[in-house]
Order: sequence, then structure tokens, then C-alpha cells
Amino acid sequence: MILITGANGLIGSFIAHKCVLEGQSVRILTRKNADLSSLSDIIDKIEVFEGDILDIPLLEKAYEGIEEVIHCAAVVSFGDVGIDTLFKVNVEGTKNVVNIALKKNCKKLIYLSSIAAIGRDPKVNLTDENTLWVESDLNSQYAKSKYAAELEVWRATEEGLNAAILNPSVVLGPGDWNKSSTKIFKNIYEGMAFYPTGTTNLVDVRDVAEAAWLLLKSNISHERYIISGDNMSYFNFFTQIALGFDKKPPFIKLSKNIALILYYILKIIVPFYLQRRFVNKETITISAADFRYNNQKFKSAFGFQYRPIQETINWACHTIERK
Repeated sequence: MILITGANGLIGSFIAHKCVLEGQSVRILTRKNADLSSLSDIIDKIEVFEGDILDIPLLEKAYEGIEEVIHCAAVVSFGDVGIDTLFKVNVEGTKNVVNIALKKNCKKLIYLSSIAAIGRDPKVNLTDENTLWVESDLNSQYAKSKYAAELEVWRATEEGLNAAILNPSVVLGPGDWNKSSTKIFKNIYEGMAFYPTGTTNLVDVRDVAEAAWLLLKSNISHERYIISGDNMSYFNFFTQIALGFDKKPPFIKLSKNIALILYYILKIIVPFYLQRRFVNKETITISAADFRYNNQKFKSAFGFQYRPIQETINWACHTIERK
């Protein structure tokens, strides 16, 4: 049986669907009263275990009969809001997950990390899995928490755990548009005139789920893989979303300095607007940068082909959960 943490999130739900499609027995670990609507079509095919990765006694019970683990549970946060929770869940929670996997002699663990955990080195033109973490203003608190969580996984592999890591870029799919990266679809739908000057890296959630499954069932251990379909300017990315919704694309380019000035003004006048739009100093700084990631390692290892991002954006626009 496979244990999936964070299965009610965008990535976790698609991984759960993939595992069920492959005929695997699945148990999901979810907190009480969690929204499981993304799993409604397979809820009768999976076992739901109420617990928390921070509750060690309950987590140990969730591992009973488990052979493989896919750890997706995480907090995604930017700026200074919820930093304590961010590190507690992402780092301490991951530590608990890998420690119990060791204790229970699980056969394999896959950790869903992020390309943010590789770090952003301004001196590197094309980041790959061997790029070393360097301290930088371009590393968000979220990135730091995922990097620290990866260190827990690597520590566990040194202690005998069969584990590997996936580092997805910005994941696109029809999730709840009030959460995580999917929020950008809501912002564009509601009308957003501005776009930042940088670029972003994107991947289809179905590709992430497929990659997790392939890596889980492989003999590969103690490796990490960047999972990213393509690099795209924010202008093109936002424009494609707008066209998918039949909305007017953003048309005002915002440099980093102008964006920061507007941020400080809006922070005083209408702070709730910024929270709703997922805007803060971290997102402004990162969205003005141009970072590119090499996705060849996973493609070469598995003969993998990514879906075209244009098709992914259109699919997400037509199937996204508008709440």
C-alpha cells in the first residue's frame, strides 16, 4: 500500500488518481475536516486516514501496512506571513515523515520538493540538479524551508532510507484557484493590467504525477530531478491565461523598482488587496528575475516528454475550480 501525504492538494490529488489508475492500494493522510472534493471520484477506492505529519503517534499509525510513501504535504507561503508554520510543517513535518519511514522499513519514499529548493544563484545561467545552494535575496522563506526539508531527506538516505526527490517548477492544473500558484488564474480572470518583467518555469500537474509514479516504481534512489516543462516570460504566461478566459491580457509592464514603490503605497492604503493578489516583496523580487532550469536529467533517465505548456494553460482555464 502507498501512503500519500497532502493528497487533497493539486499535486497530491493527481498523484493519488495516478496510483489508483495503476491499480495500487492507496491510503491518504489528511487533517480532520480537510476538503477532499478533488478526490471525490476516487474516494471509494482509497483509504482516508485522519492525522497530521506533526502528530507523531498518529503518523506512526498511518504507516501501518505501508510499503511506499509519497510525501506532498507542505505549506506554501511567501513574505513574512506564517513563517513559523511554514518551517514547522515543511521541515519538522518532513523530518517526521522520513524518520517513521525509516523506523517502519518502508521500501521507497518520494519527496515532492520544489525548484525553489535548489536555490537561485544569479551567477548561474542554467540551473540543474548539481547547482549548489547559495544564500541570495532571491531565495524566499518558502525556498529556504524546502531546502531544509530536503536536507532531512538526504540525512535519512544516509541512514538507509530508499528515497528520491522531485523538484517541480510552478505547477499548473485545475485546482482551487484560491490556493498556491493556481491563484494567478483567478487574478488574471478578475482583471490584472500589470505584468512583471521576468520569466517563470512551468509544468503540467499531470506530468508531475506521472514523474512521481515513474520514480516511485524505479530502482533509483538518492537522486533529485527537476520537473519543468518550459520557461516563459510572465507577459506571455499572463497573456495566454487571459486569452484562455477570453479576458483582456495585462498590458502595463512593471519594473522591479516601480513595483516595489506601488507595493509600499498599497500596503498602507489597501493591505488586503495585496494579500488577495499574493503580492509582496518576495514575489516582486523573484518575478523580476530570469532563471532557467535544465530538465534533461529526468527526460534522459525515463525517456520522458512534457506536455506543451500552451495546452496545459488552455486545459486549466477550462477546468479550473472557480470558488
